[in-house]
Amino acid sequence: MIVPEHIGFIMDGNGRWARERGLSRNEGHRAGIDHIREVLEICHELGIQIVSAYLWSTENWSRPSAETRHIMHCIRMFDPKLAKDLHAKQVRIIHSGNRQNLSRAVLRVIDNAVPLTRENGPRVLNLVFNYGGRAELVHVVRQWIALQVQPEKITETTINNYLYTAGLPDVDLIIRSGGDQRISNFLLWQSAYALVYVARTYWPALSRSDIEEAIKYYNRELAKR
Repeated sequence: MIVPEHIGFIMDGNGRWARERGLSRNEGHRAGIDHIREVLEICHELGIQIVSAYLWSTENWSRPSAETRHIMHCIRMFDPKLAKDLHAKQVRIIHSGNRQNLSRAVLRVIDNAVPLTRENGPRVLNLVFNYGGRAELVHVVRQWIALQVQPEKITETTINNYLYTAGLPDVDLIIRSGGDQRISNFLLWQSAYALVYVARTYWPALSRSDIEEAIKYYNRELAKR
C-alpha cells in the first residue's frame, strides 16, 4: 500500500460534535484543537511525513467575536508544550498564512514554534492558520510587484518558491471531516492534483480507522490511473 507523503486536513465539525454532546461551541473548538496531537501521532505511526492542518481561514473572522476570542485563546494555550514535544521528535513546524489581524500573543506562539523546530525534519506539521488560498496567490503577486519580477521569469517553479509552503511537496490527499464536500479555499495551488476524501466523522472524533480508510481510497484511485 502506498502511503501519501503529504496529507492536508480540513478540520470541520467541531461545533456539530459539541452540539450532539450537549456542549458549547467553544468546548467543541477546544476539543478540535486538542485533537491535532492525536491525529498527528496517528499519521506518524502510518508513515505520513507531512501534515497540513487547516486551523483557521481568513473567512472565519466573520464569526461572532466571543467565539473568535475563544479559539485564539485555545491556540495560545495549545502550542508551547506541543512545540517542545514535536521538537523532541524532530518534527518541523511551519506556518502557512497571513500574520495580519493576529494578536501579539498568538504571533508569539508562532514565532516560538517555527524557529525552534526549523532544522528538524523530514516530518513537518504545517499550521494552515489565518489562511485563504486566493489570498495566498494575491500575496505572491504583491511580492513580485515589490521586487519588480519580470513577467517572463514567472513560472510554476517561481510561484512555488513564493508560496507559504515553499520547499514542501504538493498535497497528495485531502481529508475533510464533517461530511461537507468542498475544499473551502484550502491550499488551492498545492492541492491541484490531490485526491479528496470526505469523512462523515466530525473532526474531534476523527479516528485512525477514518485515516486508514482515506489511505485505502487514495490507493484505489491511484490504481485507476
